[in-house]
Amino acid sequence: MNENGGLYNQYLGIKDHKVLVSFKGAVSQDILTEFGTMIKSSLSAETKTNRIFAVFVELAQNILHYSAEKIPNSQGSAGVGIIILKEKQNLFFLSSGNMVSNESVEKIKAKCEKVNAMNKDQLKAYHQELIRGGRPDGSKGAGLGIVDIARKCDSPIDCVVDHVDEMNSFLTLSVYFKKENQ
Repeated sequence: MNENGGLYNQYLGIKDHKVLVSFKGAVSQDILTEFGTMIKSSLSAETKTNRIFAVFVELAQNILHYSAEKIPNSQGSAGVGIIILKEKQNLFFLSSGNMVSNESVEKIKAKCEKVNAMNKDQLKAYHQELIRGGRPDGSKGAGLGIVDIARKCDSPIDCVVDHVDEMNSFLTLSVYFKKENQ
């Protein structure tokens, strides 16, 4: 089995991008801390560093808490997924992907569609409404992750779902940030 052949195709696919962070595996708090340091040093001249980092954390925490694929660790278990931060000309692209249960797909897609239809003022009001409403069923927080991502990025949230089997689908969330320092 040649496991190296596909890597060249990946290399060609991203040759016009500068990959700042690329990780596939179990996401833990330790990994988040390490990547935070890498991102902040890689983007030190960018004015949107804090926003990019905040969205990176939200996407990574979605993997950590909600991935249907888990690996046991010292804290119980960690969600498995992939997260990539790339730079190209005047944009930073941030994407994450992980397995989700098929029964949660429509809810996730609906939330992305809802926040994508809102302007910044509507997102702010919706954010406040969620904070006042308390924690939704099955959520590890106040259900703010998708809303926070939408408030911080410069693009709609691109939500792509690839059906895997009768139990799971692969969820990809992608956003971009326009560079301000050229």
